[in-house]
Amino acid sequence: MQLIVIVNRQRCLVSVQEMHSCFAIKKRSQSKRVKLCQSDKPTEFEMHAFYSVNPIGELYIPEECREAVFARGSVKLFTNQELEQLSRIFTHIQRGGVAIVEGEWEQIISVTDYVNRHKRELSTTGSERDRKGKSRHQRSTPKQNREAAISKLMCWADKDGSLQVSPTPELPYLLELIGEPPNVNEDCPFLVPVVTIQSIQSALEETYPIDALGVSLVASKNVLAPRSQETVACFQEAMQSLESYDLPNRPVIADVGCGSGCLTLLAHQEFGENAVIYASDILPEAIATTRINVQNLLPLSKNHKAENIHVLPAGDLFEPFTTQQFDVVIFNAPWVVARVRNRSELAIHDEKQQTLRRFFEQVPNYLKPDGRILLGYADASGPKAISNLETIIAESGFTCSNISKRRVATHRSKRKWEHIQVFVLCK
Repeated sequence: MQLIVIVNRQRCLVSVQEMHSCFAIKKRSQSKRVKLCQSDKPTEFEMHAFYSVNPIGELYIPEECREAVFARGSVKLFTNQELEQLSRIFTHIQRGGVAIVEGEWEQIISVTDYVNRHKRELSTTGSERDRKGKSRHQRSTPKQNREAAISKLMCWADKDGSLQVSPTPELPYLLELIGEPPNVNEDCPFLVPVVTIQSIQSALEETYPIDALGVSLVASKNVLAPRSQETVACFQEAMQSLESYDLPNRPVIADVGCGSGCLTLLAHQEFGENAVIYASDILPEAIATTRINVQNLLPLSKNHKAENIHVLPAGDLFEPFTTQQFDVVIFNAPWVVARVRNRSELAIHDEKQQTLRRFFEQVPNYLKPDGRILLGYADASGPKAISNLETIIAESGFTCSNISKRRVATHRSKRKWEHIQVFVLCK
């Protein structure tokens, strides 16, 4: 389970276990790594990021895998012919263990299929331990227990993110695609659940045509897919409206919350190849997705078209950006006034419009005196949310010089239409 918390006025993704660890242990030094062997059985308050497995050695354990790895079951590596022992691997998982598989990908899929066929036998895994000290609302359901058990079937990747399976799937930026910051593994191999690999592969196989760009983009797991042609069209109109504004020959542009990189690429198209564009997002998987789309569509080998696009590390709002100021700041803000329940909702939900308020608190420090903001929003949460937005804009000292609008049909019975808007704002 993950929580969205505010630390120093910034949104952070934090697991329950990590919150416990903040109180139970001191933060691990970057220069000294904690080594845990299979014989060491830490409590839920003593989870660390590294674990030693023979014969691989020390492994980085991504946040989503830590509860499974540091549970009471053992961690075993199954390779080559051992992958044919389906019942043995399943029994190991059923008993609460983690099975690391290495070898032919086709055989690993057979293991996965076997586990899925027998998943009902996993529904009671850890159920007695799960009930202890927990209220009815805190206990896992049988379905959640099955999903947790299935995720204990894992592959491992080398320090550079190459999965140790054959043939090796092409998954660039794998560490970021699973939601981890780059280099957090400190040059160690790392674990990835097989179901996570399959989920990422499935997401990246689907493409989304963008009429304004004349190309199709991909969107990985948890990343907002660029399905709305209307949103892209509004931003294109807003960008084109700046032609009358005296932009410098080499404008500097920020895409805050870049997601799939759709608006980054649109800015490159509309403002020209001389434009210098910086993009970032709170999710590492969004950063990886933007890099994949930029590299697929604007390869450096073709007249170095992508050299002026800089995809920065993940961070909240302007956190990844330096102190430099921008001619244009693009922000497709989360437009549903609701609590964020998971990573995929970060791009959509904004409880009490706090993200919007923080954006306008910070943006004056990053916008040139005569700069422009292109702000995307929708009235999905009703007229009150739009009224609040207009108040926030006015109180921040900005005025609206232009609005691009589209009306789109919804799938909700109570509200058949909603309006997408892109505001062009200036001081």
